[in-house]
Amino acid sequence: MARWLRYGGFAFLGVVVVLVALAVLTGGQEAVEGDDRIVLESASVRLFPRSDPEAVWQFEAPVVRYDLASSEASLEPVREGSRSVGGRVDFRLSAPSITVRSNDDLRANTLNVFLVEDDLNVDLRASDERQVLVDHRAGRFEVPSLRMHGEGFGESRYEDVTTNFDFTEFEAGGPGTVGFSRFEVEEAP
Repeated sequence: MARWLRYGGFAFLGVVVVLVALAVLTGGQEAVEGDDRIVLESASVRLFPRSDPEAVWQFEAPVVRYDLASSEASLEPVREGSRSVGGRVDFRLSAPSITVRSNDDLRANTLNVFLVEDDLNVDLRASDERQVLVDHRAGRFEVPSLRMHGEGFGESRYEDVTTNFDFTEFEAGGPGTVGFSRFEVEEAP
């Protein structure tokens, strides 16, 4: 038995030496240098933000590009996305493109959110100067332009918005910004 272990150890060491030699001789390092992206097709991505351990973000995208240099992933387009807390989906989302940064924050020019419990659509839009930011550490959206609408709700538009993920803490406006709300009211019989 000891003889088999000794021969097995030598065989294992020989395999390791051969693999190292092949890696060095075939220029493995050079093969990676020119290709600094990983591309996945028809991908399902789950994000477990370090600063929001209760939440799970899930995205379905035909193309996901991961940039090794910046440690960022670009999902294009996100047709189905959601955020769940404790196994319960609190909102669904879609976007033409979302970038997941190395700190787990998300950036997008357009983000369409559907608040499940409130049955409301929320359209988040970038401005010329700023993208929509999903800041996981702070637990909030930072949005240059927001439109909220739904059946029986009417429509509201705001600029320069900061809101938490369930839209219960909401700040908007400031110098030079616009905000308005139009509500649907039923007449009494």
